[in-house]
Amino acid sequence: MNIRHNILILLLSLLIVPNIWAQDLPDPMSPPRLVNDFAEILDKSQTDKLEQILRAYNDTTSTQIYIVTVKDLQGYAPSDYATRLGQKWGIGQKDKNNGAVILIKPRIGNSRGQVYIAVGYGLEPILNDARIGRIIDNDMVPYLASGDYFNACMAATNHIMQYLSGQFEAEKDNSDDGVTAINIIVILIFIILFVISIKNGGRGSSGGRSSRGGWFPPIGGGGSFGGGGSFGGGGGGSFGGGGAGRSF
Repeated sequence: MNIRHNILILLLSLLIVPNIWAQDLPDPMSPPRLVNDFAEILDKSQTDKLEQILRAYNDTTSTQIYIVTVKDLQGYAPSDYATRLGQKWGIGQKDKNNGAVILIKPRIGNSRGQVYIAVGYGLEPILNDARIGRIIDNDMVPYLASGDYFNACMAATNHIMQYLSGQFEAEKDNSDDGVTAINIIVILIFIILFVISIKNGGRGSSGGRSSRGGWFPPIGGGGSFGGGGSFGGGGGGSFGGGGAGRSF
């Protein structure tokens, strides 16, 4: 009876534990970022530099490359953790599945470090397992072995971008067209009124009027032109298990 009881407990544990682990997968940082340094192995300037590069690449190609560092893989194999994370966060575009996750668990105490690069379905034909393995072996592990996580990430992203060069184009945001047109019209009105105010400026002091003439838009304060959009996070991409990893 005790043996059967223990077997039943074991079977139930196997069913329950994966669900507990799944809950331990982190949510993206808020506001959304492409560099999610949960392990705190990068300083602010390094994080900002990588974020700038990855954000520009996302904006120009629609391909999302996430760098994620964690202190603990929560019992997952690195491949499973990276793939599940990419799926949970919806990294990449939904219609292209063009996302990639560079996952790093640093060396902590006697625990070996782990690195894994997982890619979405849409990138697998280009970033096959062999290419990803070469990127890790040649461009990441030498830096990772010496604790230089920043240059490991820089080298990996640069080579991934080289492989993917020209494969995807950014989605055209039609909403920007209206904003741009309005900005142009406002600027033209601003220029016209500025010219008129200059012509009337000579009469301003003698007639008791402001030297700026009649109505003129206030200088300073108010809204700004252009401005650039913020990053909105994953686009709903899917992952199928493609990728490669190493310990260090």
